[in-house]
Amino acid sequence: MRSTVAVAALSLLACGESRSKVRQLGGQLTLQPGAVDFGDVALGRDSTVQVQVQNLGIVSMTVTELADLNDPAFLVTGLPLTLQAGESAQVSVRYRPPTLGLNDRALQMVTDSPESGVATLPLHGNAVRGLATLSGDSFDFGAVVVNETAVQNLELVNNDGHATTSVNIAAPAGDGSAAFKVARQGTLSLSSEQSTQVMIQFKPTALGDFEAMIAVTPCPTCSPRPVTLKGTGATRLLSATPSAIDFGQVLLGKSVQQQVTLTNLSEQPLALSSIATGSKDISIALLSAKAPLTLAPGESIGATVTFAPKTLGALQAQAVFTVSEGAPVVLALTGTGFGPVLQATPRSLFVGATAIGTTRSGSVVITNVGLDSQAGNPLLLTGVHLQSTDGAWTLQSGPTSVGEPGARVSLQVSFTPRLEGTSTATLVLDSNDGLNPHLEIPLAALGRQLLPCTLTVSPHAPVDFGSISLSQSTIQGFELTNTTSDDCIVGDPVLDAGSGGTFQWPGNVVPNGRTLPSGGRMSVRIEFQPEAAQTYSGSVTFYVSNKSAPSMTVPLTGAGESGCFFLTPGTADFGANTAGCLVPRQTVFAVNHCSGPVTVTQLSDTGGPFHASATVPFTLPSQTNLPITVTYQPDTPGDDVGAVWVTTSLGTQPRAGLTGGSRAATTVFDQWNQSTPKVDLLIVIDNSGSMSEEQRALQQSLSTFWNRIALANADFHIAVTSSGMTPYTSGFTQCPGGASGGEAGRFFPVDNSEPRILTPQTPNVQQALFSNIDVGICHWDERFLDPVIAALTPPLINSTKAPGTPQANDGNAGFLRDDARLALLAVSDSDDDADVANPPPVSQYVRQLKDIKHGSLDLVSFSGIVGLSACATIEQAGTRYQEIAKELNGSLYDICQLNNFNALLDGALNDLLLPLTSFPLSAHPQDPAAILVAVNGVPAMNWTYDAGPNRIVFPKTAPPAPGSQISAKYQPACD
Repeated sequence: MRSTVAVAALSLLACGESRSKVRQLGGQLTLQPGAVDFGDVALGRDSTVQVQVQNLGIVSMTVTELADLNDPAFLVTGLPLTLQAGESAQVSVRYRPPTLGLNDRALQMVTDSPESGVATLPLHGNAVRGLATLSGDSFDFGAVVVNETAVQNLELVNNDGHATTSVNIAAPAGDGSAAFKVARQGTLSLSSEQSTQVMIQFKPTALGDFEAMIAVTPCPTCSPRPVTLKGTGATRLLSATPSAIDFGQVLLGKSVQQQVTLTNLSEQPLALSSIATGSKDISIALLSAKAPLTLAPGESIGATVTFAPKTLGALQAQAVFTVSEGAPVVLALTGTGFGPVLQATPRSLFVGATAIGTTRSGSVVITNVGLDSQAGNPLLLTGVHLQSTDGAWTLQSGPTSVGEPGARVSLQVSFTPRLEGTSTATLVLDSNDGLNPHLEIPLAALGRQLLPCTLTVSPHAPVDFGSISLSQSTIQGFELTNTTSDDCIVGDPVLDAGSGGTFQWPGNVVPNGRTLPSGGRMSVRIEFQPEAAQTYSGSVTFYVSNKSAPSMTVPLTGAGESGCFFLTPGTADFGANTAGCLVPRQTVFAVNHCSGPVTVTQLSDTGGPFHASATVPFTLPSQTNLPITVTYQPDTPGDDVGAVWVTTSLGTQPRAGLTGGSRAATTVFDQWNQSTPKVDLLIVIDNSGSMSEEQRALQQSLSTFWNRIALANADFHIAVTSSGMTPYTSGFTQCPGGASGGEAGRFFPVDNSEPRILTPQTPNVQQALFSNIDVGICHWDERFLDPVIAALTPPLINSTKAPGTPQANDGNAGFLRDDARLALLAVSDSDDDADVANPPPVSQYVRQLKDIKHGSLDLVSFSGIVGLSACATIEQAGTRYQEIAKELNGSLYDICQLNNFNALLDGALNDLLLPLTSFPLSAHPQDPAAILVAVNGVPAMNWTYDAGPNRIVFPKTAPPAPGSQISAKYQPACD
């Protein structure tokens, strides 16, 4: 926690080095601060700063003003004054700008000491208009029933300059003013970029039209601005009994009915002209007639209201009965659709090409994306079978119960071709999904008669990644070459990451298989991140079209090196290149951080298209580096992996990976499949002592939280961290999780008492999420961007163990995926970096987030449930959060609305759990304007090309729908 005094003290200390001084024999006059900058001040307002004048000498002195400022903008009070030895006093400087623009003056003070000097205090201020923006000049309340109240809000925003301003709101005036009420009248003070809402009420006391005006003065020196108010008093001549219906929870596929009675209350016939509900889940039928109809005075008629939910979640609808006179009758309708909903991914499955006599398998994932707050209606598979005509397909028996919302099971189908050619089948699923109980999933595969595939592995197995510095990761791998005189099918790679998960797919993206022609080649890239000075091992296993050996395993090995001499970067990537184009050289640096000189006696590389060059031997003095030039000259199209290493006088062989790719200079045809929302969601929760009410509201809304995630049917990674960057144990409570509230970007809980990276496959994932959100209340230093960047950048993001911490396996490796959206959710009652005197600009963090997503800022989403208005439960409104939302095109929700936390969470997650909006091109286009983009084969026009990350980008509001296939066709260019 903090106080205004503490903040002021920090400000004075920050200015201490710039204080003005006049030295004298036996005395010294000091001024603090040494200069006064009032910043932006609105015309009509003033700002006052206290300047401390102190005598550090050994005799008394009198301080006077040398010359009158003679400036109406600045007023100095407190001079002259006499100071005894060591005594200090306050001089007040007030800034009240008379006109717009800058004001610069200098206050000069002199003492009567023997060796007196002049002390100059520079004064600076900038006058702005301070004009607040109004959300409207007129408010029409329409028809409102007599003696009932309608409400609208006038929003005021102070976005002129960076000064506090004043807005004056007068009472309603005019003939109809008695019917209108303004909740806040008089002068309102608005700080820079602050917005506030002023509630206006309309309550007609009689039938007819009402009109009034309120005068709003939007700045201290502005003229009043009229805001007109209009409304009409009406009365209902038709009643509905009951006036509201709650259907409760209704299973999808079922329906519930309730009765309502409509009565003409007037003394005249009344025409019921129409009935509307605005919801496809609600229908209304009159019992003995159809609208339109006329009701005699006092006549009643019954109606049946049916709720047959076709969508999940809470329904809030209205049935509107429009009549010929008076206000329409509005019947409030609520209910909740719930139950199991089956989703199959993918919607159709292509197992791939398969050699006759071998078997390939594929999986269909069945997920319950329904809603079930009672946990009594799990998704059940009542029938699962295959329809096939050629007998090549088999279905592995699987579970019949999928489980509660969020649960999923995998059904494996296998294809063993007997004949050449395309084979099709259908996976038939019957379930207790109330809306779609029967689902058919098309299956396809290609049988091929091939010679037994033989592959060579280069470098020879086991593939050695060499010695890699513990401070970095490297991408290396191996190359497969088809030595058969026929096609060779390679697919379905499975990576054994080894102990500690040190081997992983780059970007956590599993590579696709492919068919290699005779002599064809492909590279398999693997990232290696050692975490200790030891030897590691792993392996890659994949399908091969060879009846006698249908799978192949390539062992992997590598070592962590904690030495002081290493190569950097860990990988030199030449990217994708076009045949015939010049490939720019890359540089790998040999770095000596040892205490003495180190000699490189030999330079080696894996050869092939890569060549490393430097004059050897060479000696590197301590704390120096030397560049090693690497060239890439591919002979044939394809991906390439390699390595460069040196032999040193220390007896070590530091190594760096080399990657590159080449493609023929022909038309490029890239394709992508838009999955269900693929999201890496990081939640940062404020763990300060003032968060008790907010964390309690969050805990009470966790069912809504989980249901919203289940509804999105996202392929998610979810992790939680706190706002604390350092441990704090002096508070009145202690935080759980093993880090004493100072996770510093490590995912909660760092003691691994619960899984820290949650996926749809995590056992009891819902309960684990609920536990991880309970970060505790113990701290005072609330931050958001600092823990976010720490969590998502090295060393945490690519290590399973954070360096320098006592906890085991507290790194964040495995969370980020290159082909997923990064979603950030903040929950805090204070501003970001509120306790940091001079926090780095938000733009600096945004650049880092952009780098994390390889230049694609459109793949970063942000929502914040933070303080937006003044209320008793928050500590400080989030002005930096407003800047973060602006930079990331995100959304903010007011944490003051504790009674509406379910809606806050629902809205925030709705802005985060989004499908991908951009897709990477495999080569740079020769002419971006000539790229042909299609979605499901239909030409698309609502996209742009982002040259930085080389991606096509769709609008955030119109991404390709889940299940879509996106393609781009273009001519490649030389980079």
